[in-house]
Amino acid sequence: IGNDPTNYVLRNLDDIDAALADGKPSDSLQLARACLKKVKGIDNLPNKKEFIANLHSSIGCALLEMGNLDAALSEHKEDLNISNTIKSEEGKARALDNIGRTYARKSDYSEAVKYWEQRIPMHKTVLEAAWLYHELGRCCLELGKFQEASNYGEQSLDSATQASDDNWQINSSVLIAQAEVKLSNDEKALENFNRALDIAKILDDKAVQDAITKAVQDVNYRIAENLRQGVEPAVEEAEPAPKEPTPPPKEPTPPPKEPTPPPKEPTPVATPA
Repeated sequence: IGNDPTNYVLRNLDDIDAALADGKPSDSLQLARACLKKVKGIDNLPNKKEFIANLHSSIGCALLEMGNLDAALSEHKEDLNISNTIKSEEGKARALDNIGRTYARKSDYSEAVKYWEQRIPMHKTVLEAAWLYHELGRCCLELGKFQEASNYGEQSLDSATQASDDNWQINSSVLIAQAEVKLSNDEKALENFNRALDIAKILDDKAVQDAITKAVQDVNYRIAENLRQGVEPAVEEAEPAPKEPTPPPKEPTPPPKEPTPPPKEPTPVATPA
C-alpha cells in the first residue's frame, strides 16, 4: 500500500474496471473483494466510506455479469445504503442505476421502475436521460403499461435529439412505435418506425434496417387489413389491443458514462404483435 493509500485504491479500482471491461468478471470480482478487505483495514484513508461503497458497486457489477443476481442486488443495495449515509449523490445515482439493471435482469420490472424513477432528477447529461427514460419505457412495455411506455419513449427521444445521438434516437423511436402498436395506434407507430429506419439508413446499419423494415411491413399490413374490414384507425386513448406486451431486450443497457460514447449497437427491434 505504501505511503499513499488513496493512490493504491485508485489503481486497484482501475484494474477492477479494466478486468470487467475485458470480459473477465471473475477476475474483477476477486480483485474487488481483495481490495475491499484491504481498504477496511486502512485507518488513515481519506474518503474511506466512499471507496467502500464504490467497491461494493464493483463487486455487484461483477456478480451481475456472472449471473449471480441476488448477490449482485445485495452489493448494490449496500452501495446505496452507504452512499445515502455519507450523502454522496454520485454514489446514490450509481447504485440506483445498478439496482434497476439488476431487477430488470431478474424480470422484476416493477422494482426496476421503482428505483429508476428515483434516478430521474439526478441525471447530469441529456445522453444519460435518454438512456434512463428508454429503460423505464422498456420496463413499462413489459408490464403492459403501454401509454406510459410511449410517454417515456417520447422523453427519451427528446433527450436523444438534444444529445444529437443517432443510436438513441433509433432506440427511443422504436420503443414509441412498439408501444403505439400495442395501443393500436398504427399510424403513430408507423411514423416512429419510419423515423428509426431513416436514421438507420444514414448510419448504414443493415441489420437494424432489416428488422425495422419487417416491423414497418407488419404495421402496413395491419393498416391495410383494418381498411379492408372497415375498421376505423384507433384514437390516442384507445385501449391496448394485444394482451401480451412486446418483450424488451433481456439485457438492460448499461448507462452511458461521459465522455465514453453510448453503446454503438441499438436495442434489438421486436416485430409488432
